[in-house]
Amino acid sequence: MKFEFSVDEDETPPPSGFDLGHIDVWGSDGVATTRDRGPGEGVMIYLTVTLLLDGLHTFLSGKSRSYESTAVDSSFSLMFTRGRDGAIETRCGTSLIDRSPAAGVAAALHVAAKQFADAHLEQLPPDDAGREDLQHSLADFERFVCGPR
Repeated sequence: MKFEFSVDEDETPPPSGFDLGHIDVWGSDGVATTRDRGPGEGVMIYLTVTLLLDGLHTFLSGKSRSYESTAVDSSFSLMFTRGRDGAIETRCGTSLIDRSPAAGVAAALHVAAKQFADAHLEQLPPDDAGREDLQHSLADFERFVCGPR
């Protein structure tokens, strides 16, 4: 499974934690993207990545059978369902994207969120709320995936 997060190339300066962007998800059974939703139909990417990190952390560390993450300022959503064997099915609408162990889903999200943050957070003002939220959520998720340092 692979996630990729990006800032929309049409965003006008200065950068903000409310900028629009895109989500691409590739799995063993399919692909989901926000790119096919038309021009200007992106998601508030910084806030959406934060929401996905926090929500998936809660879901994977808990006992719930499913978790749906809906992107901020969009109807795009991903549904994560825990099977009896512990594997996680990821769907976009009714389309199956992937079925992987929970650790694989967590690792894929962690890698993509870290790459996104490394490429884009420094462009935001230090006191930007979107930046601060994503930094905190990424640090929490990293501790969850990698353990305390």
